Amino acid sequence: MPTFKSARERMRQAVADAIADGNSALANEITANVMVGTTMLIVFVLLLICFGLNEIGVFTVDKTVMRWSVLAASIVELPITIVNFFFVGTKPWLRRALVGDLVVVCAILACALGHNVTMVMILPTMISTRYFDQKYTAKVAVFTAVIFLAAAVLNGFFGVINLNVYLFSEAVSLHADAGQTLREALSLAGFERSAYIKNLLLNEFIPRCMAFLAMSVTCRFIAQRGKDMIDMESEKTRKTARIETELDLATRIQTSMLPCYTPAFPGHEDIDLQAVYYPAKEVGGDFYDYFIIDKTHVGVVIADVSGKGVGAALFMTISKMVIKNQMQLGISPAEAMTNANRQLCENNDAGLFVTCWVGVYDTESHMMTFVNAGHNPPVLLRKGQAPCFIPQRSGLVLAGMEDTLYTQEQLELSRDDEIFFYTDGVSEAMDRSEQLFGNARLLECLDKSRSLSNAEQISGLKQDIDRFADGQEQFDDITIMCMKINE
Repeated sequence: MPTFKSARERMRQAVADAIADGNSALANEITANVMVGTTMLIVFVLLLICFGLNEIGVFTVDKTVMRWSVLAASIVELPITIVNFFFVGTKPWLRRALVGDLVVVCAILACALGHNVTMVMILPTMISTRYFDQKYTAKVAVFTAVIFLAAAVLNGFFGVINLNVYLFSEAVSLHADAGQTLREALSLAGFERSAYIKNLLLNEFIPRCMAFLAMSVTCRFIAQRGKDMIDMESEKTRKTARIETELDLATRIQTSMLPCYTPAFPGHEDIDLQAVYYPAKEVGGDFYDYFIIDKTHVGVVIADVSGKGVGAALFMTISKMVIKNQMQLGISPAEAMTNANRQLCENNDAGLFVTCWVGVYDTESHMMTFVNAGHNPPVLLRKGQAPCFIPQRSGLVLAGMEDTLYTQEQLELSRDDEIFFYTDGVSEAMDRSEQLFGNARLLECLDKSRSLSNAEQISGLKQDIDRFADGQEQFDDITIMCMKINE
């Protein structure tokens, strides 16, 4: 047996599913149906309160009339309330049934109490604006006017008498005995129901209808404005879904561009290289690369494009292709970087730049020839020595100035030496108090994990960064690459 809690959860799930499908109109209709059903229950409860007050003599409605009113309202409301409870507003035909029942229940209340419940006439039309359909609101207004006209006539016969519209004929005296109701006294004085109903329609119902008409026109404008907002929200949802789809595709394309094969250098099993990339957004500007240049030379690249998001990702793609193409020509790293910088400066209207570290390792001489274009210095881990940053001169970033010339340096590597490359997303990771992870903490983390494999070292460093951040959102892309010369 479903409960109110489970019904509420089903309604929320239906709304969430509709929004996920980009159908904001359906989500709105579901919540509107639930709201109308709730309003109808409130009106019914008010009718029950009036019934109770009438039973104890606070109100002067004929008890038989009030009892029939409650019975009629129960017959009208309970079935649709039960249906709406099970379907939680998800059926398209519920809007007509719910609003129609609300009009009838309000009319029953007006039929019994008359001028004492003037505002219930406008209530259904006001509630109908929640569907944000001005034609539907207009139809509800017309239906309400017709139903309340019938209610006004019935009120004249059975409901509370409004003395403001009652006219006495000449030479009529009103006499009431002890315990006698006003209705009974009026009846003995020659009460003319037809004349009373006529005056009721002229003096009360028609003025009420004029105010009702003005409110209905206003409600139509409100409904149209709501529809415009729903349409804008639906369009926004569709655009967001399209952008998310395109970003997901861009993420997969960017990820596929990064090398992931193992071993990194087939034929050179003495070189163990592992790399990972953690973008701060769906796409980012960091990248790494490794490739074989010839039989005795392999190349490694790690870089960071300025900025974030789609723009950085596009420039990252171009930069990666240009740098790799130049290095695979077999020229020196300095010459390759000089040529790459010249190409990246062409038509760089966005003013983006790239920090980059490239190296060419000679597998015979064990010499690493490298160029640093404004990038973070890698960490060197030698057996028996504390981790340290590789001493080097840092050149200007790529795509900064077209005529920049780059110089190269060399580092001799021994068996069991390890070079740890990273982007500034590592050293500049922040915790909740905006403290940086820093270079000292980086060296400490690498020192304690140097006995582990490359993959375990990288994983351990990322875990240390996450613990340090303590839930703080990742601000920058993080790229980590580890190259080890095995025994």
